[in-house]
Amino acid sequence: MWPNTFFLLKVIFILNVNAILVLDPLVSNNALDVSLYENVLDSEECARQLTYIVNDDTMLLMQFLDSGVRTPRGILGGNLRDMGNYFQCLGIKKEVEEMSIEGKYCVVEVPLRQDEIELPSLPILPEIPQIPWPNITWPPMNFSQNVILDDNQLNGLKLFTRGRNNLNILLGDNPEQSLLRVAEDSPISHARLELALCLPKVCSPKNVVQAVTPNAIGNLKLEESFCRLSNDKPWVAADTVAVVIFSLIGLLIILSTGYDVRHSVILEKDPKQANTLYTSFSVYTNSRKFFTFRPNPNALHCLDGVRSIAMLWVILGHSFSTQMSFVPANPLEMVEFMTSFTSLWLTSATITVDTFFMISGLLLVYTTASKLSHMSLIKNLHLFYLNRLLRMFPILATAILMQASFQNRMTDGPYWFIVAWSTNNCRQYWWSTLLYVQNLLNPPTMCLGHAWYLAIDMQLYILSPIVLFWVLGRSKKSAWTALTAALMIVVTASTIYNFLNDFQSSPVSLSRTPEDSVRYMRNYYIFTLPRAAPFFVGMLFGYAIHSCNGKATRLSKPLVALLWTLAGATSTVICISTYYTIQPDWDNQTVDSILNSIMRPAWAASIAWLTFACAKGYGGPINWILSLHIFKILGRLSYAMYIIHYPLVYIINATTIAPIHFSVEYSFHRFMINFTVTVIVSYLVTIFIDLPCTRLIGMVLGGKKDKKINDEKKNDEIRKNDDVEPAIDITNLKKPQIENNQNGIRH
Repeated sequence: MWPNTFFLLKVIFILNVNAILVLDPLVSNNALDVSLYENVLDSEECARQLTYIVNDDTMLLMQFLDSGVRTPRGILGGNLRDMGNYFQCLGIKKEVEEMSIEGKYCVVEVPLRQDEIELPSLPILPEIPQIPWPNITWPPMNFSQNVILDDNQLNGLKLFTRGRNNLNILLGDNPEQSLLRVAEDSPISHARLELALCLPKVCSPKNVVQAVTPNAIGNLKLEESFCRLSNDKPWVAADTVAVVIFSLIGLLIILSTGYDVRHSVILEKDPKQANTLYTSFSVYTNSRKFFTFRPNPNALHCLDGVRSIAMLWVILGHSFSTQMSFVPANPLEMVEFMTSFTSLWLTSATITVDTFFMISGLLLVYTTASKLSHMSLIKNLHLFYLNRLLRMFPILATAILMQASFQNRMTDGPYWFIVAWSTNNCRQYWWSTLLYVQNLLNPPTMCLGHAWYLAIDMQLYILSPIVLFWVLGRSKKSAWTALTAALMIVVTASTIYNFLNDFQSSPVSLSRTPEDSVRYMRNYYIFTLPRAAPFFVGMLFGYAIHSCNGKATRLSKPLVALLWTLAGATSTVICISTYYTIQPDWDNQTVDSILNSIMRPAWAASIAWLTFACAKGYGGPINWILSLHIFKILGRLSYAMYIIHYPLVYIINATTIAPIHFSVEYSFHRFMINFTVTVIVSYLVTIFIDLPCTRLIGMVLGGKKDKKINDEKKNDEIRKNDDVEPAIDITNLKKPQIENNQNGIRH
C-alpha cells in the first residue's frame, strides 16, 4: 500500500506550475482573500512541517493523503475529475512542537498530452531540503504514453470540454480564462485531469515536490487552478452595507407588521382606516394583497400562463446546463444526451428568452395605447422612464447586494470560486447593472450574468417612444405604418449584421471554437440589435389586441386553423433546428445566419398569435390552461424568480463535494429543488421588499395630482374619429400596478 500511496502523491505534483488566478489580488474587496494564500507560504516552515508529518505523525499524514489526490473514478466514462475531501482537508489543524499545522485545499489540472503543451512557470521559490522518505522503488512513468483513451472517448471528451466551455461563457464564466483552458493544437489537449490536493497551508505544490523528490516524475506539467483556506472570506464594505440595509428593512417589517396586526386583528378596526405609510412594510397586509386578484376585464389572463411556463423552462434549462460547469462523473453520457433528438426540449430552451421580449413589447403598447396621447408622452417622458426604473429597482438592487455580500457566506464547497467570481463582479460592476448597460460596457464581468436580459429590455424600452409617438393618439394608419416600419428596419438591420459577422446559431455549438462562442455571446446573444426584433413583434401585436378591444373580432374557422398551424409548425421547426446546429459535424454558415435573423421574430410571432387568439376567444382549452389561477401567483413572482433563481442554482451546485452522475431523472430532481427554493425566496423578497417599495413609490408618484397635467388633458382635442384613441391623464402611469405589467417578467 505504501509505495502506491506515495507514488500517487508524487504523480500529482509539478515541476513547472502555471497558476490561473480566478480573483485579482490587486482588488481590495475580493470575495476570497487572495493575498492570504501568498502570505502564508513559508518554504522553511513547509520543510519543517513535512519532515514532522512524514517521520513522526503517520495519522496526520494519512489525513492529508485521505483528503487529497485519488485516481478519478469512472475515467473510462470520461470522468477526469477527483474532488478529494474538501471539508476534511480544511478541518485539519494540529498544534505540535511550536508548529501550527493546518490543511490547505488546492485543485490542479494535469494535461494528458504533456509533450505538446508549453506552459509558463511561476518563479521558483527558494529550495528546501529534500525529505528522507521511506525506501520506495518508484515505477517508471511516461505520463503521456501510459494514459491511453480510445478514439470514441477522446472525441467525446473533446466535445464535452468544448460544450462546457461554450456553456460557461453563456452562463457567465470569464471568456478569457475559458480560452486559456482549451487549446486546439493537440488532439487530446482538451483532456485534463482535475485533481484535488491537501497540503499544509504554508506549502505550495512547488515546495512539496522539491521536498519529496526533484526528479521522480520527470517534467510533468500541471496548472494550479486555485487553493482554498479556512476563513478566507474577508469582511468588506459590501458586507457592512448589506447588514445595515437589511437590518433596517427587518426593523421596518417588525414595526409595520406589529402596527398592522394591532390595528386590524387585535383592535378589529377597518384595515382601510390604517395609516398607509405605517402598513407599507406589513407582512400581514402585503400577503393579503399578494393573494388578492381584482377582476379586470381588460387583463390578458393567458399571459400569466405564458410567462410562468417560460420561467419554468428557464429554470429547467439552467438546472441542467449548470451541471456542465461543475462537470458530472459521466460527461460522455451527457454529451450523448445533448446531441440526441430527445434533448431538444433542453437544448432549445434559450429561445424562451425571446418570449419575455415579446411580452414586454406587447404590454408596453397594450397598456399605454388607451392612456396616453403622443403629446402627453413627450411632455412627461421623464415620468415614463422613472416609473419603469423605480419598478425594476427594488428586487434587482436586492439581488445585487445579496450576491455582493451574504450569498458568498451562505455555505462553501470545493468549487465555491465560481460563486466568489460572481460576488467579485457585483462588488466591482454593480453600477453598470443598475444602469442597464453591463451588456455593452463590461460583458465579460457582468454582475448577475443573466441580467443581460434586463439591460436589453430597458434599452429597448428607452428607445420605444420613437415608435410610440406615432402610435399613441393617432390614426390607425399612422400606428400600423410606424409599427410595421420599425419591425422591418430592425429585422433588416439585424439580418445584415448577422450575415456580415457569420455567427453560430446556437449558444452551444460543438462544431465551433471557443473564440467563436465568445464572439457570438458578446456580439449577438447579449447585444441589443440582434435581440430587438421580438420586442417590436410584441409591440405590433399589442396594438392589434388594443385595436380590437370593445369590438367583435370575427375570424373564419379556416383562417384560425391556418394561423394555429403556422404558429405550431414555426415554433416546432425552430426547436428542431437546434438538434442539427449543435452537432459536431454541422457546417452551414448560410443556414446559421438565416436562423439568427428570422428564428427569434418568428418565435415571438408564434407566441404573440397564441396571446391574441386567447384574448379574442380563439384559444379554446389552451386559453383555459394558461389562465389557471396558479399561473397568476407564479406570474406575480416571475420577475423575482428570474433575478433570484440563477445565483441560487450556482450556490446549490457549488456545495457539491463529489462529481455527480448525470441523468435526466436526477436533473429533474435538482430542478424541483431549484424551483421550490426559488419560489420561496422570491415570495419572501416580494413581500418583504418589492411590495413595500412599490407602495411607497405609488405614494410618492401618485399621491398628488399635477394640476398642470390635468389642465393639459382637458385642453387636448379629442377627435371623434374611431381611428383615434382619447388621451388620458399621465398620472395613471405614475401608479405602479400589479395588473398592468409593462415588462415580460415584471409583475
